[in-house]
Amino acid sequence: MNKLSGEMPPPTPLPFTRVLAWACRGGLCAFLGLYSLCAVLNMQLGYQGNENSELTSLVWREFRRDVLLQVARLITAHTVLGMFAGLVTGLAAWGLGATGRARVFLGGLGGSLLLALLVCLGDIAQHPHLYAATLYARSAWTKQVLLSISQTEPATWRTLAALLVLAAPVLASWRWRARRGTGGERTRPRALNGTGLARPLGVVLVGAILAGLLLAWNTTPTPPPGSRPNLLILASDGLRPDHLSGNGYPRRTSPHIDRLLREGSHFEQTIIQIPRTGPSWTTLLSSQWAGQHPIRHTMVGPEARASRFPTLATALREAGWRTAVLSDYAGDIFSRLPLGFEHVEAPAFNFPELIRQRMLITQVALLPWTALLPSFFPERQQFPELTDPSPLSASSRRALEDFREGEAPFALLVFASVTHFPYAAPHPYEGRFLAPGERGPWRFGATPQMEPPPAPPRPEDVAALVANYDAGVLAFDAFVGRMMEEMERRGLADNTLVVILSDHGEHLEERDRGLGHGEHLWGPEALRVPFILRWPGKVAAGRELTTRARAIDVAPTLLELLGVPAPASFQGRSLASQLVPGGAVPELDELPALLETDIWFSDRDGQRYQRFRLPYPWLYETLTVEKGSGDISLKPEWEETVEKARHRGLYLGRWKLLELPTPEGPRVELYDVHADPEERHEISAANPEVVADLRARLHRERSWAVLPAPR
Repeated sequence: MNKLSGEMPPPTPLPFTRVLAWACRGGLCAFLGLYSLCAVLNMQLGYQGNENSELTSLVWREFRRDVLLQVARLITAHTVLGMFAGLVTGLAAWGLGATGRARVFLGGLGGSLLLALLVCLGDIAQHPHLYAATLYARSAWTKQVLLSISQTEPATWRTLAALLVLAAPVLASWRWRARRGTGGERTRPRALNGTGLARPLGVVLVGAILAGLLLAWNTTPTPPPGSRPNLLILASDGLRPDHLSGNGYPRRTSPHIDRLLREGSHFEQTIIQIPRTGPSWTTLLSSQWAGQHPIRHTMVGPEARASRFPTLATALREAGWRTAVLSDYAGDIFSRLPLGFEHVEAPAFNFPELIRQRMLITQVALLPWTALLPSFFPERQQFPELTDPSPLSASSRRALEDFREGEAPFALLVFASVTHFPYAAPHPYEGRFLAPGERGPWRFGATPQMEPPPAPPRPEDVAALVANYDAGVLAFDAFVGRMMEEMERRGLADNTLVVILSDHGEHLEERDRGLGHGEHLWGPEALRVPFILRWPGKVAAGRELTTRARAIDVAPTLLELLGVPAPASFQGRSLASQLVPGGAVPELDELPALLETDIWFSDRDGQRYQRFRLPYPWLYETLTVEKGSGDISLKPEWEETVEKARHRGLYLGRWKLLELPTPEGPRVELYDVHADPEERHEISAANPEVVADLRARLHRERSWAVLPAPR
């Protein structure tokens, strides 16, 4: 107390180092508390809504080391973030002349929580599907938070977080300059004025102008006339051609792909063999039916994964093309299967990776920061709920830049996942087609379940499902648009064969057909894919072809267009003659398009196909985790059973034949796809001769396998 005036002296501000130390303690407490809260609330291991207590026990029993290592990584990340947030708030507190350790500690705690909240809200607005599992079904108030934030602009929250971070060094610098200006004495910081800001703002402005000019300057020369063409395949998992607006779909889902339809040619029907990603891509690229190539199903073992066989990529590499494949979540097969690409940039997928992924997704406060630490959390790429094509755009630009360094042409396959379940389109496409006020269980997408749902989906639920899928189509279309702009900017668009493709279609709860792909062969929805080709002057513009293209015809067609001989092992035929500009389109004979189902993951999901199949257990009993690699594969003792149990069939002309092995013998179905394009009316009883002929043809085409004798 001042003896003369009787006033208390002003409190002494804490030294700089003590302010930072106590603020960092507050930040650590904030982020470690968030980690503990998320860990306690999300103990059950699940995958896309499928949870199983036996699986959780198995994980802890057999993969305890992986669990503990992931816990250590998560705690380390929270510790680093807590220190960073505490440092930010500490700088701000020192700049404001903080007094008292308790105030600094509480300021570090509160400021860190505020920063975590703003960053999290920005990511929720950008990728709401990523938080659906932990927020939407948790409670009424978390559900409302997710619904409310998902409709906001991510940039708003991120700007507030950035301002909070930037304010700290500004305040600290302000005080530091004030102290230096008075010989180290504590004075009130001087206000910033226009004169002081003019010079740095001018430097920033000039730098921004120069950066803009550099970015706008296209230094890539246009390829000389007559140089060998490039190949660019843009694909999305589960992309249905009937959901493209250029094919008559009522929603405007694909303006950029529609442009390619006008500028190029496309096949009205392109049929894949097995509607699952791994075997389908192998058939598309090898021009061999599954059974001729070794990738018979999704969960093949190490011997099949180690095999080598000719593909589109190997043929192009041998002819001098540089080849690469880029993918996100659904494209892990490119890192696991021998498809022949020189450069592969695709996520890994094995059981330890799955454990790390599922543990990470429960950490709501950490998720927004993982994009800043991609090397520390590579499992982020494997999130089914995070299928934003934007990272693919960035990696594609890098690939194109790498290709520019050589004179060889390139063949680039980019495979997106945004149209794969759970149909998690990012902002600004998310929610674009949803009904106002949608709050049902499928508001943020849906995934096939291993066990039957408590109640069948309502019409409004199916409408939300389709709306989310269509938003994914729109997001992929925007990616296609960005890629075409990049190709034009680099002067590559006119000398590149651009192809739009997919590995299979998708069932979207059409009557009796369920959700997903691979379980059955009813209807065309999961069996048809887009096959669009654009190459000015080499491929006819605006041509729609009625010839039924098969999966094994894709690679030979592309090779002939590029002037490369097809390997002798290819079984498909080239359709390039139908794509030549001008003149009449030559007619081609109809050839059979073979069909098969993949492994059934569940034996109790309540879907219709369960009534017409040879039984075997669900994946918790039929799959194994390989020691060492952690890869998930089918147990060898189940290979023969899975092979015999497959549903099989073919398209030929106007007919579609299906054979469904059952304990009572094969069930045979026949559909007239010309008179009944939705394949709703089974007519085998009225056409026994057609059935007999088609079964005999199916047996001949599948000569590598043995079929049950016709009844």
